[in-house]
Amino acid sequence: MKKIIELYTLYNLFDKVSEPYPSLHELEFLIKKDKINFVRKSSDYRDTLLNRLEAMNLVAGTVFDCSQGYAVDELLQRNVVFEFDGLSRDVQNFLMEILFAYVYEYRISQNHRSSGLNHLFFLDEGKRVFSVYKERQDAAGIPEIDELTAKMREFGEGLVVADQEASKLTDSIKANTYTKFLLPTADQKQFQAVTEAMNLSERQAEFAQQLETGEAIIQVGSRGPVPVKLHNYEIEKTVTDRELEKQQAEEWSQLSHEIRKTTKRFDSRIAPGRSEEVPEPRIPDDPTEAQVSELGNRLLKDVVENPFKPLTERYERFSSSYKGNKAKNELVDQGLVIERNVKSDESKRKLLQLTEKGRDYVEDSLDLDTKHQGRGGIIHRYWQHQIKETFEEQGWAAELEVFDADVYANTGEKEIIVEVAMGDNKREIQHLKQHLETGFDKVRVAARNQEVLEGLKQRIDEEGLATDRVAFRLVREFRESEIGPL
Repeated sequence: MKKIIELYTLYNLFDKVSEPYPSLHELEFLIKKDKINFVRKSSDYRDTLLNRLEAMNLVAGTVFDCSQGYAVDELLQRNVVFEFDGLSRDVQNFLMEILFAYVYEYRISQNHRSSGLNHLFFLDEGKRVFSVYKERQDAAGIPEIDELTAKMREFGEGLVVADQEASKLTDSIKANTYTKFLLPTADQKQFQAVTEAMNLSERQAEFAQQLETGEAIIQVGSRGPVPVKLHNYEIEKTVTDRELEKQQAEEWSQLSHEIRKTTKRFDSRIAPGRSEEVPEPRIPDDPTEAQVSELGNRLLKDVVENPFKPLTERYERFSSSYKGNKAKNELVDQGLVIERNVKSDESKRKLLQLTEKGRDYVEDSLDLDTKHQGRGGIIHRYWQHQIKETFEEQGWAAELEVFDADVYANTGEKEIIVEVAMGDNKREIQHLKQHLETGFDKVRVAARNQEVLEGLKQRIDEEGLATDRVAFRLVREFRESEIGPL
């Protein structure tokens, strides 16, 4: 709390000055900046807090990379789905609870009391938020989420919570929900948790145990429970994840937000004199003219010399990760680089890719050669190099862009061609035909994800191509210790 107050002071927010809002990134920087006597108890608190903030910013940092997020009044007018996939439970809980708090504070500020039902939250896997284990931690008191949902009721906020393990839901949510559904369940513990919440009699519980698929028991308020039959809705899932992501990206781009900014007071507190080294990003008078600081030039040089180095490792070239991050933001703001994420089974890394403007600047101002091996964007080239290196580690000779192939490998006796497919398109099939006609021993297709892989397989079937010499894999599978059978 002390650090949040200090952070808001550095952003002039207590002076009612129109300044940007800080993010969790700035809070992390501020706490790291403090020098604490490591024999004091406050040092343990600091380390605990930093561990949580670092984990949060590491895996969900782009969520907080703004000074003002999407306006809540805009979100409340839309049907919005938040899917927190691949995040730890703590991060998921924080994001979901902060969404509740965001809506609650908005309703208070707008005085939306007693205005009827305005909005609904649907929570699948409700135990992630309404966990009975939180409720049983006496030292922590009543969970904040329990109090929050109780207060939100008078502001027209409805809540629908679903879970297969009702015994893990808080007693508060089971007791305070107005309408309860019991669907067929074979687990006695979960069945009992709901029947107790609905206060079913022994006879009613016996009846409920005989429920079949499509049947349920419903209880509204203090009324008696009644059996109901549910309509069966057949849903044909014809939309791919890729199509959905593209559609939703267009939707999100229509919402207003404010990019992440700092203030001079904050910069001076974190890195005195930093403003002389890294000027605040600005739009040059000439949009084609880039004005880059010394630290920005250092980062650009590293991008050219080590194109596949993770962003976190690039920051090691600087005296602090804060300076590295500001240099990166400077280059992104001026349109010299763009950020790209690469995900494998083991890890996730963020890469920087030069834009056309960035290549022009590097060649003209830094006198560096931006030619590189491989073709396409940074992610495509990254996997080309990874696959090439994996073959070489297994004793193969491997090259890029030979025989018009992404990767060519041979042992002197056998030849393999690998095509790295970032998308499901006809061009990949044309390359495949060409390689099969050339007569290579094996042609491998390394797909970006399962969706691309299945799409290319379907295209090959439609073309009627012989697949006895074709093998499909995901790109990340080529990073394993063995290449696999030929």
